[in-house]
Amino acid sequence: MRPQLLTLLCILTFLSCGWGLIDSTVSFVQADAVAETRYVESKPDPAKKKDAPKQYFEDRSSDAPAPGDPDEIKSLAIAQFAYSLLTLIGAILMFRLRRVGFWIYVAGIAVGLVLPVVLAGVGALNTSFGAFFSLIFAGLYWLSIKEMN
Repeated sequence: MRPQLLTLLCILTFLSCGWGLIDSTVSFVQADAVAETRYVESKPDPAKKKDAPKQYFEDRSSDAPAPGDPDEIKSLAIAQFAYSLLTLIGAILMFRLRRVGFWIYVAGIAVGLVLPVVLAGVGALNTSFGAFFSLIFAGLYWLSIKEMN
C-alpha cells in the first residue's frame, strides 16, 4: 500500500510537471512573443495607500524582459522541458512504488540545475528555482523510499 505522504508528493509533482511541460512548450513555440514581454509596475492608488499592505521593492534596472533573446528563451524552454519530463517520469514510477523512479527524479533535478547553465550561461540559474524547490521534494520522497520496490 502506498503511503499518504508519497501519494501527496506524487500528485503535487504531477501538477507541477504538467504545468512545466505546458509552460516550456509555449515558451519554445512563442519565444519571440515571450521575448517582447515587458515588466509592468503596479502604481498604488494614494487614496488606498493607507489601507494597503506593505509593498516590497523589486529591483529592475530597466523594463526590458529577462531574458530578451528568443534563442536564450528557447534554450531555457528545452532545459525546463527536460527537467519536467524526467521528474514526471520519476514521479509516475514512484507512484507505482518503483524505487528507480526516485533516481530518475533526482537525475531530473540535476538536469534542471545544470542544463540551464550549460545552454544559457550562469545567469540562467535564476530560472532554476523549481529545481531547487525539487530538492526539498527529493528529501521528502527519500522518507518513503523504503516502501518502494
